[in-house]
Parts: sequence; C-alpha cells; structure tokens
Amino acid sequence: MKNLVVSEKAYDDLLQILRYIACDRPTAGVAFVDRLREQCNFLARFPESGINLDDISPDLRVFSYRGYGIYFRSLPDRLRIERVLPPGLDVSKQKFD
Repeated sequence: MKNLVVSEKAYDDLLQILRYIACDRPTAGVAFVDRLREQCNFLARFPESGINLDDISPDLRVFSYRGYGIYFRSLPDRLRIERVLPPGLDVSKQKFD
C-alpha cells in the first residue's frame, strides 16, 4: 500500500462537499465524506484503478464514486489525491498541479 497524501485543494474540495450536504443533512454529509475518504484509501492499495487522464494533465487518473471524481496521481512513493470534484463539472478548466 502506498502512502496516501491529500493535496490542499482536495482537502478544500472535501470540506465544500461536506458543507453542501450538511446544510440539509449533517449526519449524511459526514458519512458521505467518510466514504469518499475510504475510496481514497482503496486507491492507495490499488493505484492502477480508475481511468487515465494524461490528456488533461500528466499522470492524472480519475476514480468515480457516486458521480464524484477522485482525481489522483500514483507516484513512486505515494498516492496523491489532487482533487475531489462533483459531477457535471468541466474538469478541463480545473487545476491539477
């Protein structure tokens, strides 16, 4: 299993997801973000999961969970979560570096 690193942008993404869901259902917001984090741990164990997005950014991959995209890079010594983005977002306009 690779060491899991969450970028500052991805951490902010998770906080925004939590706040959005928690507006109506606080417990559901926490539970959903916990499940997203579990998916990140899964990726650290299986770093070749997901779809390659080299056309957007070098070495970038995406793994989908309930419509949300977990964007990550598998580096030699770690797996870095770059962003966690909601469905329907134009990812070609996002920064992943």
